[in-house]
Amino acid sequence: MLSILIPTYNYDVEPLVKELHQQANDCTIEFEIIVLDDASSVRSYDITSLTSLNKVRVEVSNKNIGRSAARNKLANLSSYENLLFVDAGTFPKSEQFINDYLTVLDDDVIIGGMTHKEVKPKKPFTLRWAYTKKREANTKNNTYTSANFLIKKTIIKRHPFDESIKTYGYEDLLFFKTIESDKITLKFINNPVIHDCDEDAQTFIKKTEEGLKNLKKLSKEHYQIFKGSKIIKVYKKLNFLALDGICGKIFKLIKPIILKNLNSSSPSIFLFDLYKLGYFCNLKQKN
Repeated sequence: MLSILIPTYNYDVEPLVKELHQQANDCTIEFEIIVLDDASSVRSYDITSLTSLNKVRVEVSNKNIGRSAARNKLANLSSYENLLFVDAGTFPKSEQFINDYLTVLDDDVIIGGMTHKEVKPKKPFTLRWAYTKKREANTKNNTYTSANFLIKKTIIKRHPFDESIKTYGYEDLLFFKTIESDKITLKFINNPVIHDCDEDAQTFIKKTEEGLKNLKKLSKEHYQIFKGSKIIKVYKKLNFLALDGICGKIFKLIKPIILKNLNSSSPSIFLFDLYKLGYFCNLKQKN
């Protein structure tokens, strides 16, 4: 009935697997849990401990295949039509997490969302927490996140993740927007996972830069999908006014000041947005 699929890389997934296993057992449903370890350089969990649980198996890649390919591989390994993807580094907020998804199995694609830990972490982990709180946990905005979603196997087989995207960033937006372009409705529900905010500011900034490189490439290849992106819309206005080059130059001057704030215990998400815009403007100058 339900395949619970967990891609992981360098993360201890044991608490997550055990929680989902317990919830699924309590629901008395047919299920399986498949963990795909994408060639972790450091494995901080015990495979034997996980596979000793009934209906749990762990697959380990010989080489790192990337986030998109890992999710596609999990879909291919699954036995059931209903696929629940939950990222490592998250944890269900509700003890009824699995049960709440079971109530919407008739829908094609359901995104449960993400939220933040209640306790604010100390620097240098504050930026990732603040971003999750302000952007990803904002229930007023429907966020396209692949960290926690349910999908029919037939749909993901027809519209797989783009495996040419090897690095972090925007592969989930492309995936969901492509599905919507096929007249398939996405449903958003309030059934979030809690993000662990284990990334320090420098790591998160580096991943954001990787994502912006992806955005530059993808916005050329899939303009109709990405033209609605906030950063693309702002960049287009700057470019029209011939201000994108100036924005990039100003960014280089104030970058150290912004980075000091982003690494502090009170990072500004507004400044983080400016950082992304300035970085993107400089990327576009390299056309």
